[in-house]
Amino acid sequence: MKPRARAAAGRIGLAVAWLVAGALGCRSETQGAGGGRLSIRWTGPDTAAFSSPAVAEWCASLHLLEIRAVSGDTGAGIVLYPAGSVGPGVYPVRRPDLADTTRPPSAALALRWFSKTTIMGYQADSGRVTVERTADGRLAGQFTVAARPLVTGARLTASGTFEGLRLVTAPVTCAGRQAGDTVKRDSTAANEAQPGRSD
Repeated sequence: MKPRARAAAGRIGLAVAWLVAGALGCRSETQGAGGGRLSIRWTGPDTAAFSSPAVAEWCASLHLLEIRAVSGDTGAGIVLYPAGSVGPGVYPVRRPDLADTTRPPSAALALRWFSKTTIMGYQADSGRVTVERTADGRLAGQFTVAARPLVTGARLTASGTFEGLRLVTAPVTCAGRQAGDTVKRDSTAANEAQPGRSD
């Protein structure tokens, strides 16, 4: 596996672990940069929906965009792998461990929620994310996926939308910020991402 693929696979592993193991926690809701929002509904072992402020962070070193949202015990994350800059188009959804090794564009998605007595974690293995650019340059889109459980249980299907997302630059380590950090600050004004430019 190429170094970039190994690094990105590790990045996806962190994103999935972050969603499932509880790094999102239930301390506070994600405060989206500039009013961004993600909404999702799923049907499977549980049928539910949530809508939450969302953030979109561009990781230049791994050439990927992570969109994530949290509301209480529920979290969702989408990773986009563009061929060049992040732009309008259809991103086929792959398993997180395969999304970076296929020809871009591609996408990965993970979902978690607290169901009665345990945290349920899912990762999508098929579907697509459709991305649009609004007149003010922000990202919007929709997605439909089929997902499998990370441990045991039945498969589910999910669909949703995101809107008003302004790209910001991820930390140098591209390890992402915890929900508490995104609540405390909005780096949009001072740290506008430049996904079309290599750093």
